[in-house]
Amino acid sequence: MATPSPLDRLSTSALESLPSSPRHQQSQLSALHSALRAHADALLAAITSNPFPRVSPVEAEIEIASALDAVRHFYDGIDAKREHEAEYALAKGRSDEGRRVGVGIVVVRPGWHTRLWGVVCAVAAAVKGGNCVVLELPQEEGGHRVDDVLREMLSKAMDGNTFWVSEDVVEDEEVLKGAVVVDQRGDGGPVSSTRELVSSSGARVVAVVDRTADVEEAARVITTARFSFGGMSPYAPDLVLVNEFVKAKFYEACSRYATRAFADRASSAVEELGPVDMAVAKAEAEKQVVSFGGQGFKLLEILDRDTPLLKMKISGQYLPIATCSSLVDAAFSQDFENPLLAGYFFADPASAKYLSQYLPSHISCVNHIPTQLLLGPAAPIAHPPDLVYRYNADMFSLPRPQFVAPPAQTDVLRTAEALLDVGKAKSGKGAASSQKLRTLATRPLKPTGQPKTLETLDFFASGLLLGGGLFLAVALPAIGWTSYVLGRGAFGYLGRLKR
Repeated sequence: MATPSPLDRLSTSALESLPSSPRHQQSQLSALHSALRAHADALLAAITSNPFPRVSPVEAEIEIASALDAVRHFYDGIDAKREHEAEYALAKGRSDEGRRVGVGIVVVRPGWHTRLWGVVCAVAAAVKGGNCVVLELPQEEGGHRVDDVLREMLSKAMDGNTFWVSEDVVEDEEVLKGAVVVDQRGDGGPVSSTRELVSSSGARVVAVVDRTADVEEAARVITTARFSFGGMSPYAPDLVLVNEFVKAKFYEACSRYATRAFADRASSAVEELGPVDMAVAKAEAEKQVVSFGGQGFKLLEILDRDTPLLKMKISGQYLPIATCSSLVDAAFSQDFENPLLAGYFFADPASAKYLSQYLPSHISCVNHIPTQLLLGPAAPIAHPPDLVYRYNADMFSLPRPQFVAPPAQTDVLRTAEALLDVGKAKSGKGAASSQKLRTLATRPLKPTGQPKTLETLDFFASGLLLGGGLFLAVALPAIGWTSYVLGRGAFGYLGRLKR
C-alpha cells in the first residue's frame, strides 16, 4: 500500500473532524508554546542575524514575546466543557445558533516583516478555528533565517496528521478550492473574498496632525511607528499631513525623537537601492523635497505635491511630511485609496471625527498608534480588523447554526404562518384572513420625534433650517440689544451737545 502524502493525511483528518476537537486544539497550541519557549534563543539569533531589515535585539525579543502571547491568547480561548455541550446541544433538544465549523485546511504563506510573529498568529488562529494547517516555507536563496528554525521546530512539535511544513508552494487545485489561503505577501489592493485572507500590503497608511493636537506626543508616536523594526511595518505611516500652524514644532520634535532612536542603532543600509530609495534620490535631485535627518533616517518635507513620493507605499527609514492648511485640505486634497490600510488622526475629538469620516480607513486610530500593529502583516480588509493578533478563529471557520425551535416572530409573521398552515386551512380552525394580515402589515411606523415641518425635508435642508433658527434665536436679540445700547448712547451724547 502506497504511503499517503502529507496533503492526503491532512484531508483525511479534516474529513474525520480531528482538528475540531477542543482537546486536540489544546494539545497543538500547548506543543507550539513549548516549542517557542525551548527555541527562543535560536529564534533570537536568527532574527537579529537576518541582513535586512536589521532589527535590534530588543525588537527581536518583542517579536518572540508577542508570538508566545498570541499562542496563549488562542489557547485560553478554548473552553472544552462549553464546546462539548455545544456539540451535543441538538441531541439534547437545544439550539446552537452560534455554531461554527472549521473550513478544513488552511494554507499559510508567510510575509517577510516580523515573519515569526506572522506565522505563529496565523497558525494558532487556524488551529483554534478547527483546521488542519499547511505552512509554506520554500527553500529560497536569501530566504529569512528564521525559516530554518521554524522547519525543524514545528515539524517535531506539531501533529503530522493535522500540520505540515511544505517546502514547496501548494498548487493542488482540489485542496486550494476548499481551503482558506493566508497570503501575507499580498501587495495589491483590497480582496473582497473572505476565503482569501490576503494582506492588503499595498494600501497606504496616512497620519494627520491637526493644529488641535498634542504635537509633541504626535511626533513621538509617529516616529516610533515609522522607524521601528527597520521601517518595514505595513502599518508605519507612509505620509504625514501636518497643519501649517504647527509645522515647525512638529518637524523639530520628529527630528529630536528620530535622532534619539537611532543614536545606538546599527545602520540597516543595503547595497542595492530599492524603489523607495531611488524615488527619494530623484525627488531630492529635482527639488521636490527637502530632506534632513541623521545617521540612518531621513525626514522628507514635501515641497511639490506632484512628487510620486506622495502616492507611494514607503519602506525603510523615510518619513514623508506634507503641509495642509485645514481639515478640509487634509481630507480632500489627495486622491487616497478607499479604504486606506489605516488612518492615524492626532486632533481633538471633533476634528478627529471629521477626519475619520472623510478619510475612509480600514482602521482609524485617534491620538495613538497601537504597538501591536507594527508587528506582522497587513490585515485582510475583507474582515473586521483584529488590532492585536491580526487573525481570529472566525476567519478560519464557517457559520453552521442549528435551530430546534423557530425564532421569535412578529404579529405579521405569525399571521402569515397561520395562513400557510395546511392543517388549519382544512379544518377551518384558527384560520387568519388576508385582510387581517394586510391590516397588521400596513400599520404606520412610529413617529421620528422631530417637528412635522421638518419631516418632508432631506437631512441637509433640515440641518440648514435648524442651524439658521438657532443662529437667529441668538443673533437677533443680540443685535436688538446692541442697537438699543448704541442708540441710547447716541441720544444722550446729542442731548449733552445741545446743553
